[in-house]
Amino acid sequence: MSEKPSPILTRKMLMLVTACAAVVALALIALPLVAGEPGKKWPDIVLFLGRFHMLVLHIPIGVFVLILLQELAAVVMRRADARPSQFALALGMISAVVAALAGFLLYHGSGDDYAGSELAERHLWAGMAFAVAAIATWLARLWADAMAANPRWYRLMLFVTFGIMTFAGHDGASMTHGRDYLTQYAPAWLRGMLGDEKKSSVPEVVAPFDPVVYTEIVAPILERRCVSCHNAEKSKGYYRMDTYELLVQGGLAGAGLKPGNAAESYIIKLIELPLDDDMHMPPDGKSQVTAAELQVLRWWIDQGADPAKKLSESNATADIDAALKEIADRQQSKEPKAPVNDK
Repeated sequence: MSEKPSPILTRKMLMLVTACAAVVALALIALPLVAGEPGKKWPDIVLFLGRFHMLVLHIPIGVFVLILLQELAAVVMRRADARPSQFALALGMISAVVAALAGFLLYHGSGDDYAGSELAERHLWAGMAFAVAAIATWLARLWADAMAANPRWYRLMLFVTFGIMTFAGHDGASMTHGRDYLTQYAPAWLRGMLGDEKKSSVPEVVAPFDPVVYTEIVAPILERRCVSCHNAEKSKGYYRMDTYELLVQGGLAGAGLKPGNAAESYIIKLIELPLDDDMHMPPDGKSQVTAAELQVLRWWIDQGADPAKKLSESNATADIDAALKEIADRQQSKEPKAPVNDK
């Protein structure tokens, strides 16, 4: 197969471009090292720019998927003119760098949201590695074209870049949607292959005839609405809600709940704030607590927030029975749930 495209840059220009690209790559690697740990307050402009990460990140993903498909097609068809252009690679590289920088700003601008999160830190470094690999891939293509050389090193870098991008994308999706977002409703055999044999770490509400209220009713509500932002990997406000002890203990704002007093419990106060309030939880755009779920949470806390009591041992009124039935019915039917603050 003949692959001798005309070089766009002279050798001298290519050396200069390579030097500049190397400086950018080194700067990307150095940024997380010099910025320190997350958690401190950064100017609002940092978070404003950082939130564009969610928009920009789709550009390099789409571009590199297309580039890989074109390159594979060129190899199969043995046609050099079917290969992706240098411009496409440049677009993928630039968008990867911009996405990585925006992700860096989001990581640090969000303060406590990502402090202490191993998943968030790994995603940050994976994003930086993706940007550096994209730069290396672009340079490998420039040199291969300029020297009329075999493009095997460029193709190797392209596959490496695609692999890093996939890894970083998986971690990003895990942060926003939870680790089992893609596999939650997959067939059992596929979940097993992917190492996710259980649908959820907490059972659904549809449960035993005489369930333990916390384990079978309250914990699943928290799993659906709260745990994605308050877990071992992402403890927003240094508050974890994935175990009973940590749920009660709370975070930076103090105790999470006061057994026997729902009205003064921090989690209830945040849930009942208006949806447009910055402190409202879950945040606007996330799956909201329904009126029935809030009713059950308030009842459980007022009853003492006991982690071991069964439903038969609790003082469940007719209203609570109706709320439990509504929650179970909606879980079984997977109907859209009306949020508490829907006005």
